[in-house]
Amino acid sequence: MANLSLLASALAFMRRWLPMSCLLAGGSALLLLTDTAAGRRSLPAVAVLQQVSTTVLDDAIRGMVDGLAEKGFVEGRTITFRRFNAEGDMAQANAIAREIAGGAYDLGLTSSTPSLQALATANKRGRLLHVFAAVADPFSAGVGLDRSNPLTHPRHLLGYGSLSPVDATFRILLTINPNVRRVGVAHNPAESNSRRFMDLARAAAAPRNLELLEAAVENSSGVIEAIQSTISRGAEVIFVPGDTTVISVIESIVTTAGKAGLPVFSVVLGKPDRGTLFDVGFDFHEVGLLAGRVAGDLLEGADPAKIPIRETAKEIPPKLFVNLEAPGYDRTRWRVPDDLLRQATVVIGAAGRKDQPDAVLEGPFDEPHDPAAK
Repeated sequence: MANLSLLASALAFMRRWLPMSCLLAGGSALLLLTDTAAGRRSLPAVAVLQQVSTTVLDDAIRGMVDGLAEKGFVEGRTITFRRFNAEGDMAQANAIAREIAGGAYDLGLTSSTPSLQALATANKRGRLLHVFAAVADPFSAGVGLDRSNPLTHPRHLLGYGSLSPVDATFRILLTINPNVRRVGVAHNPAESNSRRFMDLARAAAAPRNLELLEAAVENSSGVIEAIQSTISRGAEVIFVPGDTTVISVIESIVTTAGKAGLPVFSVVLGKPDRGTLFDVGFDFHEVGLLAGRVAGDLLEGADPAKIPIRETAKEIPPKLFVNLEAPGYDRTRWRVPDDLLRQATVVIGAAGRKDQPDAVLEGPFDEPHDPAAK
């Protein structure tokens, strides 16, 4: 009887206190989940926008993410990312930029001049910080920067210009083939970066008695037809400027020019084996790293008013890639001197790829005929 009495008492106790215990446990769990969600929301949120998928723009984004990680902002742990790609469509880029500017983001990262312009326009009020990379000449992009004073910029907008040395590139062209006279080039005049490169190309070509056979394009679908038009007009080599529209189809340019027996050269480093004869420019992962570190400084509370718009050339040197197996490389007319090969970071030859990480490309790298120089 005593055992039955104890059992009855225990059951009565459980009926009285179990609902309250469940309520308390449930409340504690809810608070824990709420705190965890709030913790997730407290992480800096970053929106990434690039104009199109290319090796260069991808490398710049990867570098910016790595640069932030160096500052302790590691994806998925101490920072969150959402990536956007306009797929070469400017209207889509503008729509994405408006979404980013109005969204729950602390920082926007952009890769390419069109992406810089799109987000800078949408974010004029400076609701979020904006750091850019893979932009040849940000000062000509119309986003409120002053070439004569790099500290003049919207408070929320910072980044790196990465203008490749055009004059040096044309000097190298004539080192490889002193007899070249006609250079074909397609370009999109709607891109401010392309206009800048073309101004420099014209200034570099004129004193060297080189004729630029130009063909303007509006979008990537017209590039190959434009290249073919320069070939029909007597182009002996094809030049690819820092033009997002044109670079997006550079492999097709190489194929088209190669069928006509013409080599291609550019001022944009890409995959060394993509088929261009030579490329002069910056490693865009390194460019992205520089910009990513600046982004990290801003997230840590650095005063943007004290940080200038910077130029890549003042911090890292340009590099040279050479492909001796490139389509159109006729050794009876073209010859890359041994001295130039020693300056190349990467050389593609009959035996395969040779990396020379300690190679240094000799200057000068200024633009003596730069019409925008002050």
